[in-house]
Order: sequence, then structure tokens, then C-alpha cells
Amino acid sequence: MERQESSNGSPSGKPSQGKAFWLQEATDKLQEVWRLPSLRGHQEAPVVDLASGKHVVVMLPTGGGKSLCFQLPALMRGGLCIVITPLVALMKDQCQALRRLGIHAEAWTGNDGDRLLDNVRFGPAQFLYMSPERIDHPMFQARKEFWDVRTIVVDEAHCISQWGHDFRPAFQRIQALSHAFPEAAWGCFTATATREVLKDVASQMPGTATVYAAPMRRSNLAFQVSRWGDRDVELLRWVQTQPGKGLVYVRTRHEAQRWGTRLQQAGMRAEGYHAGLSPRTKDKLQRQWQDGELQVLACTSAFGMGIDAPDVRFVAHAGPPMDLESYVQEAGRAGRDGQPADCVMFVEDNDLPKLKDRIDQQFPDDKAVRQAYQALANAGAVAIGERPEGLTTIDRPEHRSALALLEQAGFIQREASPSDMVGDVQWLHGRNAHHPPEPLAPLAEWLRIHASDKPLSMHPNAYSAKPYHVVLDQLDRLDHLGFIDWRKRESMSFRWLEPRMATERVVVDRSRQAVRWAKLDAMEAYLSHHACRSTMLEQHFAWNDIDHQYEPCGRCDRCTNNPTDMRHALEAELRQGEHHAEDLIRSQAPGQREAAARMLQAWYKAGVVEASQHRVRWRK
Repeated sequence: MERQESSNGSPSGKPSQGKAFWLQEATDKLQEVWRLPSLRGHQEAPVVDLASGKHVVVMLPTGGGKSLCFQLPALMRGGLCIVITPLVALMKDQCQALRRLGIHAEAWTGNDGDRLLDNVRFGPAQFLYMSPERIDHPMFQARKEFWDVRTIVVDEAHCISQWGHDFRPAFQRIQALSHAFPEAAWGCFTATATREVLKDVASQMPGTATVYAAPMRRSNLAFQVSRWGDRDVELLRWVQTQPGKGLVYVRTRHEAQRWGTRLQQAGMRAEGYHAGLSPRTKDKLQRQWQDGELQVLACTSAFGMGIDAPDVRFVAHAGPPMDLESYVQEAGRAGRDGQPADCVMFVEDNDLPKLKDRIDQQFPDDKAVRQAYQALANAGAVAIGERPEGLTTIDRPEHRSALALLEQAGFIQREASPSDMVGDVQWLHGRNAHHPPEPLAPLAEWLRIHASDKPLSMHPNAYSAKPYHVVLDQLDRLDHLGFIDWRKRESMSFRWLEPRMATERVVVDRSRQAVRWAKLDAMEAYLSHHACRSTMLEQHFAWNDIDHQYEPCGRCDRCTNNPTDMRHALEAELRQGEHHAEDLIRSQAPGQREAAARMLQAWYKAGVVEASQHRVRWRK
């Protein structure tokens, strides 16, 4: 479905050829480079428009071939295509995939900007992947005027919009690219965006943009919500029964590690995956999972972005995410090969109250925001009317959320500082203790010598010239193994963007807070409503649902719930003999166990069944 969103003009130099011409050109290039016979129906219009120089905003569900919709037309247009994305894993994976096709692609992810950007200037680079934060980098600013940029792509485009579930202020910087490259055609792509977000993204394009939103329905996915029993016990039992490859999504790094261990103890080939792991460890786990050496990854939202794994048979969630956008993106990693797959969210009673508490914590009241502003000013001895040139460092983690609001409001900007990575460490095993195995042994030996007698205030670079995240990972592992006591200091450094004002005048925008509550309300409705799960998801993301008739999916727990069939099945089992009540309830699908438990309770109260020691039988 498409719709024109007007803005400030249209791309210049638009060729006059029609749709048939561009579609044939796209098909020829697709067959030549990708060895694919044709585009999918929902890919054709966005590819044709972008190839012919029009701006587009495109929402395709996970597995819908989103990357091809910009890579193909960018290749047809020639010159350089800049891809703005927040996902390092996606940058690396897509660059490797393009290189295997003989396409020259670079990903600016590390500290080798000089060499890489010179390759873009003097070499045959066709794609440059980079994060939005790089746009203001001096190396980018110094070289951009030498590039023939014909296409600009924004991936995860919902991050542009303050109404999006993952708004990132850094994405506001992309508008500067329209001034640097006025002839470029723009394509903004996302897998999860509501109508309001798509309109907002389109309004921020440098000219008229056509919006394309493919239906979010994935007919091969069976969605369920399990609200019966102990959430973690039921999730573990269910995962143990599942064939094939799967993912268990959790909220925190600690939970990812804990669930990885629990799954291993249950006899499964599993590991925990989260953003705190070193890049080498993450790459290893991802490769092992994709190759089938691991069956399950217990992961945070850090896993999955840009990962092409078609044969995922199940995705489980230990509790609901904050919004349906995140859920659809994560659950949508199942069944990308078109084969049946299960997506089950396991929920307990205190999950939603915890999410509500998180919103309250993320958006402290005005008094707390002003206290944080004053604390930052005190830390840097910043007087009213003054705007320091250097960074101000604050060692007050309790102000973290309030400082984030001040940053979003444009008062300050957080920047990396060496002082942010300092911590205190002490060797705990004495001077003659056995050391851990490689690769931890060299760091352990260094700490044994330097930190045995008293705690050492340490910056990771004091030990090694290795990237600091590698040393931090080793310190965390030594601490986990009990060799050291490592306490990283919770400090943050900020640059003042505006002169300091009187604290009582500080006011921040609260619109994001309202967005968060609205999205949590939508999640609560999804969990509790009796309508088809797929229909509810499709309606949430509908671009234009006027007079649209949504058909039930026939696969989710709501569509397959038949009280009459359940009654007959339970009665038949009970008439055959005594059963453990929980086993009888677990004979039903996860999303229907709560109804089965209520049915047994009603029968017990009516005297239809007898119960003793958690066992039930039909009353004779």
C-alpha cells in the first residue's frame, strides 16, 4: 500500500522512463548479481521508485527482503550509496554478503576511519555503512565533498521519529546529508513502524516521499501467550520439547547468562548472548548457532538485528518486551524460510507492573531532572551563563535517567571519556595462587603483581593497548570466576550544548513519556484481548485500514482455542484414569493452559472431579 507524503520538493534529475523500463532493468541486475529470477511483489514498487530517483519510505516485515530493496536500486544508480544504520552486526554481515557477490562495500565500525574513508574516496567502493553518530566526525566531514553519493539509505528508520519505539537523537543528524548530497535519492527502511511513525519519517525526507507498507501478517507463524504456572518453569519445559533451532529472548544481560546456564543444565546445547560480550565471543556464538552447533541462544535484544537465519523454528520470550514493535521484530526472526514456526510469550503476573516501574524510572519527575542538572553543574563548577569548553564528568549513577532526558532536550550531550572506564580492582587469590587458563592468564599475572596488597584504581588501557572492551570483558570474567574484585565506576561525561541556566528554569519535553505509556497499553491489550493475535499485530501496524477486513490467522492460541474440544479431550483423559493435574494442563498448548486450569477448577467446584495430592480423577 502506498501514499504520497509532501515535503519540500522532489529529487532532481529524475529520469523519464516508466515503471516497466525500471522493473526490467532491476530484474536484469537481480539475475546478473544475485542469481534470483524476480523480485517479490511487495519489493517491486519500492525498488523501481528508488532506482528512478524517487524518495521512498518502506516498511517490510522481518524476512521481507528489506536489504535487497535498497541494495539493488543503489547498484543500478551507480556511484556511492551511504547506508546509515545503528546496527554494527548488520553492517558487517551485509558488507560480507555484498563482497561475496563481487560488490565493493565498506563498514565504518572501528577506529580505522582514515584508511577506510580513503578507500572510499580513491577506491571502487559502492556502499559505505556507518552509524548516524559518524556524520559529525571530522574525517567524514573532510572527505564527503570528494564522493559521488547518489543514494542515501536509512535502515531502522523508526529511530528517526520521536514517536518510534527506539528513537535515537543521533538520527536527527541525517538531515545534514541532504545539504551535502542534494542530488541523492533517499530510501528509509524499517520492519516495525506504526502509521504515525511512517508519516513522521516521510515528513523528514528532503522531498516528496512515497510510503510503502507491506502487510505485517506472517501466515506461517503461530503466536501464543502463556499465562499459566511458573513462567520460567513453563518456558524451560516448553523449549525442551521443541525441535530445531530457536531463541529465548530475555530483558537483561544477567538473565541471558542465567538462562544460558539453565538451558545447559537441562541438557540443551545453549549459550547466553548479550551486548556485554566481546565482539569475538559474540561472533563465535552467532556462528555456532547458525551452523547448528548450538540449538538455542538465550539473548537480549542485542541479538538478531541483520542476522540472516531462515531456519529458526521457535522464538520464546521470558516476559513481554516494552512494546509490540520490539516483539514483532524479535518474534519475526522465526520461520523466515516460510515453514511453520512458533512464537510464544511466557508471562507472569508481575511482568506488566515491572514494565510500568521501568517507565517511571526512565522518566523521573521535574524535581529529579533539576536535581541532576544542578549536580552536573556542581561537578564541573559551572556558573550560570557559562558554557565550558571541556567535558564535565559526574559520578552519580542515580541521575542517569534524568541526565538522559536533559540530553534529549538538547541541554547536554554525552561523550566518551577515559575517566568513564576507570574502576577499582584487587587480586583475591594471594601472590602464589594458580592462574586461570588463557587468554585470562596474562591479565591475571599482571593483577597478581600490581593489585595484591591493596585495591588498584585502573583504566583498561593501563594494562594493554588492546581495545578497552576486550580488557573489560576479561576483567568481568576474572571477577565472575572469583580471582579478583572488580568494581567499575559509574561515571559519565557530558558536553554542555547550551550555557548553564538557573536550575528552576529547566524544563524537558515529556512527549516521549506519553509515547511509552501508549505503547505499553498496546502491549497490555495484546496480552489480554481475545481477538486473533496476528490480526491484532496487523492492525497495530496498518498503514491504511479503512474498510479493511482482517481474517483470523487460524494458527494462534485464540484461533485454535475450542472450549468444546478441550472439554471433550480433558474428560476423555480423566475417564481413563487418574492424572497429575499439571500434566493434564500441560497436554494443552501453552496459550490454552490457563483455560484448561480454569475448566478443571470449575469441575472440581461442581463436584464433577475429585482431587487429592495434586492428582485428579473423574468422579464415578
